[in-house]
Amino acid sequence: MLYQTMLIMRLNSFISARIYNHHIFFLFLCLSFLLLTDISAQNYVTTYAGTGSAGFVNGDTSIAQFNKPFGICIDQEGNLYLADAYNHCIRKIGTDGTVSTYAGTGQAGYLDGEASEAKFNQPINICLDEEGNMFVSDFINQRIRKISSNMVVTTIAGTGIDGYQEGPALEAQFNYPRGICLDDTGNIYIGDSWNHRIRKISIEGVVSTWAGGGSTIGVQSVGDYIDASDTAARFYTPCEVSIDQYNNIFVADAYNHRIRKINTERLVSTIAGSGGFGPDGGGFQNGPGDQAQFDTPTALQVILDGSVFVGDGANNVLRKIETDNMVTTFAGSGEGGFINGPDSLAQFNFPRGNVIDYNLSRIYIVDYNNHAIRILHLVPITNAPNDSYLEKKIELFPNPTMGDFNIQFSENHKNIALKLSNEIGENILSQQFYNCNFIQLDLKNQEAGLYYLAIYSDSKLLGSKKVLLLKP
Repeated sequence: MLYQTMLIMRLNSFISARIYNHHIFFLFLCLSFLLLTDISAQNYVTTYAGTGSAGFVNGDTSIAQFNKPFGICIDQEGNLYLADAYNHCIRKIGTDGTVSTYAGTGQAGYLDGEASEAKFNQPINICLDEEGNMFVSDFINQRIRKISSNMVVTTIAGTGIDGYQEGPALEAQFNYPRGICLDDTGNIYIGDSWNHRIRKISIEGVVSTWAGGGSTIGVQSVGDYIDASDTAARFYTPCEVSIDQYNNIFVADAYNHRIRKINTERLVSTIAGSGGFGPDGGGFQNGPGDQAQFDTPTALQVILDGSVFVGDGANNVLRKIETDNMVTTFAGSGEGGFINGPDSLAQFNFPRGNVIDYNLSRIYIVDYNNHAIRILHLVPITNAPNDSYLEKKIELFPNPTMGDFNIQFSENHKNIALKLSNEIGENILSQQFYNCNFIQLDLKNQEAGLYYLAIYSDSKLLGSKKVLLLKP
């Protein structure tokens, strides 16, 4: 503790001469907090892309702008794709940190064809198949679109007129489709929000209702809440859907303020959420799933271990539902804002989609009203190599460091790769080492701040660690 106090005093001396606005002061508070609580023990939120203002700017993540982005997905190489709803296009953030327009012109409309010429109208959610084809819920166009791996946009379902119609995909009707996911055989499932149903587009091109029913449909219609089998179940504006490795579908049931599950037998159950219903029926409560409360959850993802991350929009937090249905707040103070820092102090403004990157030990969160993509740096990451390996097999010291940083392995490694990134995810250093058990890094030329070190052996991620760099 004395050592940590001395470091904080030195950090205070360093920063006090340089504090010129409240953002720097807040960074100082966060760094001090991290030191006092062990910097390796708490997840940390940074901004990856987006300035906080609505706009349409490509280029480096530091200058890129979005306009109310919704859904997000990630490919096998780690490239991100965003449904940039109010820019009416799909954006891409490459692994090099460059933002580009993947499909769409930026103008609202409806047009199939080459991705660069195609038009969308508020694309809401997206997903990828194993061949690199992307599927898009085109919200205002009342259609499901496909962007093929060779960058051609086609319509695969929907007439363009809102309604409720089953049958051949191009004759079927949706009512503001939102969530979208694929099972392991290629069937597509849609959160058909104002039909209060989950729809299925089979690989044969036929649209049917997978779960949900009722006679009230249309914008602002009132859904219902019933756990039951297939069409006997009831939803109230279901939004994003996510599917696990066993083809169970999880639903962000927004105005029921609950998270629902549809198993492969089409039985609908509630895994978390209680309390009221309707636009004003939300609440906030952690704890067992049948006691927890959400407020307008519109996005979720189920990860490999079966737990679920929820974009709890009106509560301005990212929640986690464990496999035993225990609900916790994973990131966010609960107050709407745009502040980076330790997970419990960070602020979001209606978080929506999120996706996990196992290789980089992080969750990307779509911060809707901040027009930004945030990173939640995870220590340790769920269901991936974690700090337990580092603690047992690798010694990292000193941390915090004044520039010289040492990595001592308990055994010799034939091929070690190191990747160091800064707070906004930019790659700062990549180095390869051979037949070694000790590495020394010289970080003196880097700016003071928080960094993230990933350690690989023969392309396998051994783990990741936060490194705090101070300057004299």
